[in-house]
Amino acid sequence: MRYGIKTLLLFFTLSTLIGCSRVIAPSSKGKLHTIAFYNTQNLFDTIDDPNKDDDAFTPKGGMKWDQQKYNRKIQKLASAIAPIGGGNGPTIIGLTEVENALVLQDLIQTPELKKMKYEYIHFEMDDPQGLDLAILYKPSAFKVETKRSIKIDYPGNFSSKDILQVNGKLQGQPLTIFVNHWPARANTRRGRQDDSRLRTAATTLRKEINAIQASNPDANIVAIGDFDAEPRTTVMEQTLKATGRPNPYYKEELFNTFYMHYVNGLGSYHSRGDFKMLDQVLISKSLISGNGLEFVRGSAKIHDPQELKFLYGKYKGTPLPTFSGNTYFGGPSDHFPVFIQLRKKK
Repeated sequence: MRYGIKTLLLFFTLSTLIGCSRVIAPSSKGKLHTIAFYNTQNLFDTIDDPNKDDDAFTPKGGMKWDQQKYNRKIQKLASAIAPIGGGNGPTIIGLTEVENALVLQDLIQTPELKKMKYEYIHFEMDDPQGLDLAILYKPSAFKVETKRSIKIDYPGNFSSKDILQVNGKLQGQPLTIFVNHWPARANTRRGRQDDSRLRTAATTLRKEINAIQASNPDANIVAIGDFDAEPRTTVMEQTLKATGRPNPYYKEELFNTFYMHYVNGLGSYHSRGDFKMLDQVLISKSLISGNGLEFVRGSAKIHDPQELKFLYGKYKGTPLPTFSGNTYFGGPSDHFPVFIQLRKKK
């Protein structure tokens, strides 16, 4: 039982959803567009980059990361991405833990994804390990207008991934996407966990969202990522103002489309015997009550087919990773992808 009040949370959230059901009921027509996120777990190429901490992921490194293993991982990731949202691949998918543009090029050139004609957006970031964020998108549906990498000013000498922001039009409707991968909590000298880095990341993202909403309260915003914090945490609910409350009256809040997944004990990542809902999709209330794009109620899902799981043993049903520690399993990732669907309101 999470925090000891799962039943109360379930009752409260269901009551809220029922109370807002008339507001968030979607139209029955319109092309579906899948917006997804996937933590690819150390998608390194095999080439040693002297400017990155990638020595382990080389043929002579600790992971014995050779071309065969790399090709297998690229193929596994492509096979995982292609069926997300119904078989035609997501319109937009945010990725994290990608080393460079080369791995993205290799990924979109696989037979499964090449026919979908993806393009990508990528910035080199100041992550100590040398891993970045990226977006794959279908230019036939999503027209990119602007893109930038937002630096997070962490306390001390710490650095990590930026926030990737992309502005464009989905089926002619304005849409802003934020892709995130926040750092894990640090441990204090007393053995406690310090969430100051998470608060810094959340404050940075909230500031950017505030600026957009100040200019246009009805802006369509989607924030996706591995937030390294579950939905019902102070950093998500209070600092970022992302809640499980879909009521459009609370316009400045984001609606966490994976709040109920968390309440029900589901998750995208498995650690210490428990699923954790770290990968989430957050949306502005305009996507619930607006006249342009709309969130399709019930479309928020964890993409977890059998091919992405351990099928036997102690970890049956959990994500099949590429590595766990130094042990090679040959899977695509230690996270499941997550996604929602949007459509243009008629």
